[in-house]
Amino acid sequence: MTARAELVARLLTALSTIDGLRPAPPLMRTVPGRNLDALAIDADTELVQIRLVATALPLPPRLAEAAEAVAKALVGTPYAGAHVRLVVTDVDGAAFTKPPRTGA
Repeated sequence: MTARAELVARLLTALSTIDGLRPAPPLMRTVPGRNLDALAIDADTELVQIRLVATALPLPPRLAEAAEAVAKALVGTPYAGAHVRLVVTDVDGAAFTKPPRTGA
């Protein structure tokens, strides 16, 4: 497994623990055996950018939780010093029907 593939796997695992956010891969036909969520992540040693879809609101506590999870996933990797950019590309309609989470 390449360093990038390992990083993507670590980041997707970290993000899977965050309620209300999911990766936002580009729209394309499903390719068997290919994890399209990996396409939502761009990474180099200076910047790790992850495109996300919000499936619940409010956004600020969810993004803070995601940023913390991503930072922990980067520890000990060649990307540990990179800036992290979380980009919410869309808000799923279901986010407006779920009651907002209280607390952080």
